Amino acid sequence: MSSTRATAHPAVATYLAAVRDELGDLPADELAEIAEDVRDHLDHVAGEYGDDVTIDVLIDRLGAPAAYAAELRAAAGLPEPAPEPAPVRVGFVRRLLRFMVAFFGWSAVGLGALAFVDTLFGLSGAPAFFGVPAIVAVVLAAAATVLLVTGRDDPVGELRQVPTAVLLAQVEEWVRSMPWGRPAIELVTSLRSAWWLARAVALALIVFAVFRSAPFSVAVFLLAVVGSVWLGRRTAAGEVRGPRLVAVQLANAGLAIGGVVMAGVVAANGTWDGVQYVDGGYDYTGPAMDDGPIFYGENGTQVTNIFPYGADGTLLENVRLYDQDGNPISLGWFEECYGGAYDEQSFVAANPWGDHVFPRPTVEVSPNGECEQPHLNAPFGPQLPGTPTAGTATPAPDPLK
Repeated sequence: MSSTRATAHPAVATYLAAVRDELGDLPADELAEIAEDVRDHLDHVAGEYGDDVTIDVLIDRLGAPAAYAAELRAAAGLPEPAPEPAPVRVGFVRRLLRFMVAFFGWSAVGLGALAFVDTLFGLSGAPAFFGVPAIVAVVLAAAATVLLVTGRDDPVGELRQVPTAVLLAQVEEWVRSMPWGRPAIELVTSLRSAWWLARAVALALIVFAVFRSAPFSVAVFLLAVVGSVWLGRRTAAGEVRGPRLVAVQLANAGLAIGGVVMAGVVAANGTWDGVQYVDGGYDYTGPAMDDGPIFYGENGTQVTNIFPYGADGTLLENVRLYDQDGNPISLGWFEECYGGAYDEQSFVAANPWGDHVFPRPTVEVSPNGECEQPHLNAPFGPQLPGTPTAGTATPAPDPLK
């Protein structure tokens, strides 16, 4: 039986996980070094038994994991672990908080993955369908975690009592026991500096999604890079511990999920379905978030608004437009004004009655960069030139007679 196959045996991972638990009071670096030596020893012993190796076989050969760990302490001259405190009855509130951390944490991971796939491939056409619940789950998981570890002497130990925490530890041990586990962990560790940059990018994407300001997002990104690298170096050196380390890990999880969702939105908006030629201009099928095509006029400019006038030349407001099949006519993308825009810049916002309701209001930017009140910016005003006013109007002929 080869050592590669023995290394992957679940009995080895189970025994090693039990030994690591017995030595859990040691520093992380020292514990990792001892675990590597123990794993090599277990691989050698498991190789002697081949497919017949079980956890009972390892216990008969090496003793119970607790006794094995005690022998390691004695051989290496390590101090004995502090006696465990008397068991304290866990109240209902703490059990509830532990459940909330696990439930909302895994919900955030699942919803974030669904939001990324849904946005990237345009499955539902509504990126917020999974994205918003994912962000809400992150916030709730973070809040429950803060309440759970606040005032605790050992916040990391408290988080180990969260449901599924043991499962995560077993998965980690299984990964380490696989032939590709060590190279994979070393590769991930070598990408630590790339993660420092990636979380700054994630924060900038989230800021841009909220404020819709590219200059402000760039400024946030530059500041976030400096802060992320500084914090990452301190965390890697072990200077961030206890509740601060928990807070950093929560922020990392939130930025990872939020960044994945925002990256999916950016990727979806950056894809175009193609170009079609239609009468009166080009019909570009817009980004996946668009509700309809984008029309171009005879001079090549994009049609962003429609101003319907009645037979008497009066501007009609809040008109719903439909095509010959009863489908609502929408011009697709519209813009929302944001604070800090350039002076004299204007935006065509959505009509509050619906995307296919016209005319759309225009929002202009004041000299101090603030959005002004929406108004109708009709090219001919409220009355078409050359048409009779209300006081002199004459009955219009029926075009169907």
